[in-house]
Amino acid sequence: MYTLNINNVLIETWIFYTSVLFMKTILMIPLTGWSRIYYRVPMNPEDVAFVGEKVRSHEKIERYRRAHLNDLENIPFFVIISFLYLLTNPSVNATIMMFRIYTITRIAHTITYCFLESASRILLYQPGAAILFYMTYSVAKHFI
Repeated sequence: MYTLNINNVLIETWIFYTSVLFMKTILMIPLTGWSRIYYRVPMNPEDVAFVGEKVRSHEKIERYRRAHLNDLENIPFFVIISFLYLLTNPSVNATIMMFRIYTITRIAHTITYCFLESASRILLYQPGAAILFYMTYSVAKHFI
């Protein structure tokens, strides 16, 4: 039988950074919605059917939407694998640093994706992907 033994500092750190990432993801919802109102770009055909218009797209809104989808594709994996990583009895300082780097690069990635038309966001994505890979590998190796 496996006994859970997780450092309280790491649990608190995990809760904090998970909350920050969730808040960032949640804030993308009103950003996209308000932008649709500001640029007058409804999302659904039924929203414009009564005035005889067609649904159209807007580059800014599409960037916000894609950034939000990117969060929805990546952050749940971090939340799950980072919690499982805590079960491997990792180094406190290294774990806090990985959580911090992942969170900062995700925030910077979203800002870059939304407001800068540059492929530099790829450079911000890579550290987070490397951290996820490392934690996933560590969990698999620990429990084999």
